[in-house]
Amino acid sequence: MEYVKITDVTPRDGLQDASGYVPLENKLALVKGLYGAGIRSIEATAFVRSQRIPFLADGDQLLGLVRDLDAEWVALVPNPKGVGRAIRAGADTVTVVVSASESHNRANLNRSQSETLDLLRESTLMAHEAGLHVRGAVSTAFACPFEGNIPWRQVEKVTEAYLRMGVDELSIADTMGTATPLEVKDRVSKIRALATKLPLGIHLHDRFGWALANVAMAYEYGVRRFESALAGLGGCPYAPGAAGNLDTEHLVMFFHAQGIETGINDSLLKPVKNDLIEVLSKHLPPPNFSDPG
Repeated sequence: MEYVKITDVTPRDGLQDASGYVPLENKLALVKGLYGAGIRSIEATAFVRSQRIPFLADGDQLLGLVRDLDAEWVALVPNPKGVGRAIRAGADTVTVVVSASESHNRANLNRSQSETLDLLRESTLMAHEAGLHVRGAVSTAFACPFEGNIPWRQVEKVTEAYLRMGVDELSIADTMGTATPLEVKDRVSKIRALATKLPLGIHLHDRFGWALANVAMAYEYGVRRFESALAGLGGCPYAPGAAGNLDTEHLVMFFHAQGIETGINDSLLKPVKNDLIEVLSKHLPPPNFSDPG
């Protein structure tokens, strides 16, 4: 039976710009619920300054509470300081990210693309020395809220930079949720020609309801790693108009309907989703956090 790997990004991407704060005990219940449903790759948090994304400021504590569970614990990191926090918290994988769009990169990371790549080279080296797996993500790989459609050359530039720094896998993101299946085919095929040996993943948002069609196209052209979030939560606080993520429950059902195994019990995801939505409906403000040293 064919098998795909699904990384659920609800605790990070799904909550980073949510309608309210999810307290630590509820985040823990969320993560344990995902794990209980069979998800074995979970992006738990982002190690960024609390002022930038206050809803994720308790990521160190969260990872400390789940690191003994047998799963791949993923954290997004923007720089070497973030890698240091990920190492101390017990992450297995770090996602480093740069935008194919210069404008979005400055909005998202507050620095130029070249400055970001310099930091990520150091970050990748530091993560590898600590034994962590490094995923290189290309944000706005199809379109940008500031620059419109992104030419292939800009995606190629970031991909080649990741290959030079020695990341362990690549992932492309449809940040705005506007990519078409033909555009997915084009990007995946061209990246495959550049990176023949690295695993390739895709992170899809779902503005027009095309995300599952894009999944099918990506799968046809060799992608076996997919990212999603419960209830289609998430977006990007620095990409105005960004759509929500591809829904994890729908993604799992889509693969199972075609005899493709995920290792996930989709019926167990529904109560986890409902509990999370109930917490979000309270629109809780985040407590005051101080950044770890």
